[in-house]
Amino acid sequence: LCPPNEEQSRTNAGTEAFGQDTHAKVITKDDPRNEYTYGEFPFDSFDLLVDLAAGYVDETMTQEETDGKRKKMIDVGSGSGRLALYAGLTRSDWDVTGIEIGHQLHSLAVGSLQRGISEDLFQPIDDNNTSGEEAQISFYNGNILPGIDPYFQNTLCDNDTVQSILSEANLLFAYSTVFETDSLQSFNPALGAMVLSSKWSQTLASTCQNGVVAVTTDRILNPDHGWKLLDRMDVDNPSVWGSVGYISVLQK
Repeated sequence: LCPPNEEQSRTNAGTEAFGQDTHAKVITKDDPRNEYTYGEFPFDSFDLLVDLAAGYVDETMTQEETDGKRKKMIDVGSGSGRLALYAGLTRSDWDVTGIEIGHQLHSLAVGSLQRGISEDLFQPIDDNNTSGEEAQISFYNGNILPGIDPYFQNTLCDNDTVQSILSEANLLFAYSTVFETDSLQSFNPALGAMVLSSKWSQTLASTCQNGVVAVTTDRILNPDHGWKLLDRMDVDNPSVWGSVGYISVLQK
């Protein structure tokens, strides 16, 4: 669905936030658009982290919550849909949703889903949700953070809808390696980890349900906003010479 020989086209779509500036000689490391950088996280490493996190999800859910209900996973910043599609195909007991702010990347994700439908990997749909009925996969073009994003002001999905989707999640996955760090404490010496900006930690804490388990890479969700670090794991990630996955649970 997302062939390796098409990676360059996916990477090109991921430069949408930079506009014509991608032809400039220098893009500095403090450019805020770096947060939108597209990268492809390894499937094997994704499996290790999500399987570890899923064990904690099972521990936090009550019997009433698990009876007859499918668990919900959200890929935060799902890009071309590569990981969300993989998760849906390999985890039949999960509903998987990808939320991506970039228009071009979202279009690629929808195209890959439609390709899967044509190859009978997913069932066709009867509305414009771009969801695969059998594998329970859906993609939304929207902004997870409140307010209007300066680089993507006209997403297809309004913020209220995105917040509603987030509020039902049991597991979040965020390839957060280039996400902005906290301006007051970028590194937590007690936990030995870089700390995500409050715009991520606080927004997700205020929107998500108590007990949601989150996987983040190379940055932790800030404990000051109710996120308790449960576990960590070193995993392969050739793009950045290895990553650390952090498993946190929301306690509020």
